[in-house]
Amino acid sequence: MTVVSTVTVTPVPTRRKVFVADAVERGVIQILKDEYKFSDVGEAVCPEDQTVAPGNSFVCVVTVSGVDKSVKVVVKSSEGSYEVGQPR
Repeated sequence: MTVVSTVTVTPVPTRRKVFVADAVERGVIQILKDEYKFSDVGEAVCPEDQTVAPGNSFVCVVTVSGVDKSVKVVVKSSEGSYEVGQPR
C-alpha cells in the first residue's frame, strides 16, 4: 500500500527534503489498520530526518497486539509517497 506523507525541506544550503516523523507514524498505523486489517495497533516510532528520495528505506517500530514489530517503509517518489511493509 502506498501513502503520501508530509515532507519538509531543511534550511539552506542542503535543501534536502525529509519526512516529518510523526506524520509517517500516523500513516503507518493507518495502513496497518485499514489495509492489513490489524485491529490492535498501538504506537509507532519512526526515525527522524529520513530523506524523501525514491528507493530510500527505513524501519519503524510498531506495537501490534502488545508486541513490538518492525515495519519497513520504502520511499516510492520524490513527492513523499511510500509503501508500508508487513510487520515482522
